[in-house]
Amino acid sequence: MKKSVWIFLASLSFIILLLPACKQDEDIVSPLTTDDVSGDHTADNAQNDLLNNWIYEVMSSYYYWNEEVSLPDSSGEEPEDYFYSLINDADEFSYITDDYEGLMEEFSGVYSSMGYSPAFGLLSASNEVFIVVEYVYPDSPADRAGLERGDIILAIDGETLNTENYYELYGQSQYMVTLAAYDEAEGINPTDQTISLFAEVIETDPVLYKEVKTAAGKKVGYMVYTEFISGENEEWLNNLGSTLDEFAQANVREVIIDLRYNPGGEIYTAQYFASALAPVNVVNSEEVLVKFDYNTLLESSIVAYEGDDSENLVSKFVSNGHNLNLSRIYFLTGSGTASASELLINGLKPYMDVVMIGEHTVGKYYGSWVIPDLAEPARHDWAIMPIVLKYTNAEGVTDFSEGLTPDYPVEDNLLDAKPFGDESDPLLATALDLISGGLSARLKSRESFKPYQELGNPLKIKKNKLFIDDSLVPEIE
Repeated sequence: MKKSVWIFLASLSFIILLLPACKQDEDIVSPLTTDDVSGDHTADNAQNDLLNNWIYEVMSSYYYWNEEVSLPDSSGEEPEDYFYSLINDADEFSYITDDYEGLMEEFSGVYSSMGYSPAFGLLSASNEVFIVVEYVYPDSPADRAGLERGDIILAIDGETLNTENYYELYGQSQYMVTLAAYDEAEGINPTDQTISLFAEVIETDPVLYKEVKTAAGKKVGYMVYTEFISGENEEWLNNLGSTLDEFAQANVREVIIDLRYNPGGEIYTAQYFASALAPVNVVNSEEVLVKFDYNTLLESSIVAYEGDDSENLVSKFVSNGHNLNLSRIYFLTGSGTASASELLINGLKPYMDVVMIGEHTVGKYYGSWVIPDLAEPARHDWAIMPIVLKYTNAEGVTDFSEGLTPDYPVEDNLLDAKPFGDESDPLLATALDLISGGLSARLKSRESFKPYQELGNPLKIKKNKLFIDDSLVPEIE
């Protein structure tokens, strides 16, 4: 795999080539170099010292709060402990891993998986956990085994899930699940149905579902979009463009984008998507989608080498051959809608009528770079994702720490999940009612409240980032 630095807007996702070897100047960020470690250390301590020095070089140069970064001590402190000791109190998103290649496979959309997206819930007044299936990728192991959206898993390999074991059991490469049924009066109870699942390398096309509907005589395009990834050869980006072309050919004038389970992705893909939805005059005039703000040293380096209009500083609408020329767009959102999803919504708001239906989004307006060891050959397999920037839309909107607020709040109760496209789905039904000319009196009767507490999904937390295509970003000599 090509060595590069991936940029994420903590819950955005974009790949960007690291700014290598800058000139040595007090106003210019120094290159990422680490002196050889020597001294009277054990082999483990020596490796920890090397890693900690590497972490320091990266964080002191690129971290958004770089002025707070302190030197590592010489005691061979564990790298994870040292890294997290540097994190600002406002930073919930910076991350470190000792498996760079595995991390990048997860972000590529081609990786080993059973092919279903889990939501983890906690039953009230207990430590018992259940998994409810958000969606299943077509032709994945889970799909072939018969797992469906809304299925509830209460045990894995016969072991009841709880707060201590649920993610370890879920993370295995093969297991048998015990399904459960939910009843409003009886709660969640196991059934005698079991399914065996095996992970394999799958391709995860983020256009999970698409359909042209009709509401009050109007053609409506509906799409479920799970992640902002372009694919290794832009196959997913091309499929997104083809889907939007299908909407155009069907004379669609209203569009509903379902981002309920979308944790983020590439900023390049978010830019591409926004440019295909926005009014054509906005695209043709290359208006600002979002602007990026870095620490003082990093921003001065970008300006010095690339100028004030660098694509590292601003992302603009760009014509890509696909454009629906919409004046209004509907987004379905959930508690896991983050990063690039939020950038798409927030970036479009200054230019068109953006209607949000569902739940508050995550609230991630910071960005990270995935930074591996850039030495040749690499000295280790670690990578860090430090927050390096904050973004704003063209009107300066940022700092939405409580998430973006829906115009029409409707909870997404997965214990009563409907198939995608089912018009009894409360969120989709609300959008269709609005398109038909106004909310009906049935809205209150279709409100759905979650009778459980949501638990975090570590994989989606890692994917709550934003990448930029590194081919768009020039190297700095």
